[in-house]
Amino acid sequence: MARRRAVWVATFALLGPLIRLALLPLAPPPSPVVHDEFVHLLEADTLLRGRLANPPHALPEFFETIYVIQSPTYSASYPPGLGAFWAFGWWISGTPWAGVWLAMVLCCGAVTWMLYRWLPPRVAWTGGLLCSLTLGVSSYWMDSYFGAATPAAGAALVFGALPALLRTRRLRYAAILSVGWSLVWFTRPYESLALGLLVAAVVLAALWKRRERRLLYATLLIGAVGALDFGGFCYQNWRVTGNPLFDPYRLTQRRYGVPHAFLWQHENPAPAHLTQQQRNVFEYQQTRFRQCRTLRGRLTELGIDLKKDWFFYVGYGLTIPLALSLFSRGRARTLWLLLGLGIVWISLYPSVLVNYVSSATCLCFALAARGLFCLARWRKWGPALAVAFVTASCLAGLRELYPRYLYGGPQPLTARIATERRLEAMPGRHLVFVRYGPSHVLHDEWVYNRADIDAAKVVWANDLGADRDRELIRYFKGRQVWLAQPDDGAKLEPYDQP
Repeated sequence: MARRRAVWVATFALLGPLIRLALLPLAPPPSPVVHDEFVHLLEADTLLRGRLANPPHALPEFFETIYVIQSPTYSASYPPGLGAFWAFGWWISGTPWAGVWLAMVLCCGAVTWMLYRWLPPRVAWTGGLLCSLTLGVSSYWMDSYFGAATPAAGAALVFGALPALLRTRRLRYAAILSVGWSLVWFTRPYESLALGLLVAAVVLAALWKRRERRLLYATLLIGAVGALDFGGFCYQNWRVTGNPLFDPYRLTQRRYGVPHAFLWQHENPAPAHLTQQQRNVFEYQQTRFRQCRTLRGRLTELGIDLKKDWFFYVGYGLTIPLALSLFSRGRARTLWLLLGLGIVWISLYPSVLVNYVSSATCLCFALAARGLFCLARWRKWGPALAVAFVTASCLAGLRELYPRYLYGGPQPLTARIATERRLEAMPGRHLVFVRYGPSHVLHDEWVYNRADIDAAKVVWANDLGADRDRELIRYFKGRQVWLAQPDDGAKLEPYDQP
């Protein structure tokens, strides 16, 4: 049964995501909460309008926020890959979460396809089942707007196509590899460099050794797609920053000091004219960067981050099988080598978040599945333990839904989203000034807007004082003006205009 590769790739691509669809009455689509989600949704909204950047607003200082640039264009700081998926889902269904769902379908299918390229059919089948039920039902990749299913799918296509290309020299595998690398390039550029270097070294070494015409054509195809990707990168930079070789990410670092630099780089200087929220985020990242520049601090922070990564990808259910795969021979050793190199590569950044190691998703499931079959060879209790670990891991796939929805009903909306929906239900259009308290949580940012600020029904703005606020009130003449105070019980009241 497990030998029917095409059937099971399609089945596991849809199994977990379809279960998530069936749970929609119990668990509605998520609402954005943290900075990254609002920024990716801004990118999606921009693409949905048929452009890569938005014109700068006439009064940009009122809309300064985290990871969004205001000039020379009003744009997101992040690469457009995730936003493109969210925009496509938004376009076909009216909700950006459809793009999240489609990205997870691609991720589960690509990981299963990669496993079949590296492992025996039964082992690959088990790994595909684990991926679909642990990630595809209720992981935060499925229940948020800052997941990493897209780069995880891209890396799986690269790892699956590379050995097949070397074995068969067929152009279709070169095309699949190129598409996979493109998905990573436009979502996680730093990690895509590691993949690109790996592919270039392996393919060029094989070409030098064999010097076959078909392998040469495949290499040229990969190179041509890579050149197109770089051209698209330069074009997007030009539209957003005005410089083809200067990307929005680096512009954000220069102008706002965040995200912080890699460990081998100099510390970002403190920019002037930041809002208090922007300064809080800068100081938070600056403190972490300084801690990670020392050996003790780096090891401490790395241990904390890797523990979080372990819980997401492996968890208690797959820890023993993953450890047993260390004693496997053959391709398992190659997979462990690739996983180790990936961790070393990403550890050069102060944070090793779950999203940053998304390219290793397929490697983790491949090694866990291999370890399960090592366990199953034990006499008496081996097969029973293997089945128990698979079951426990799949049930852990409900970890996002279990506490939130099976007890007490759906998770309540955040104060910001609840306020926005309340205003959207009212007649007319609204302007909301946000006034933070002195002890405001730096991760709870309220000032995020649609791509077309002036046309939005609800506009969020920084409170800059009565004198400055009057300027924006005159600009948005005819709107009902409100004052939101997130740190005073999320109070929303009419703005008292002096």
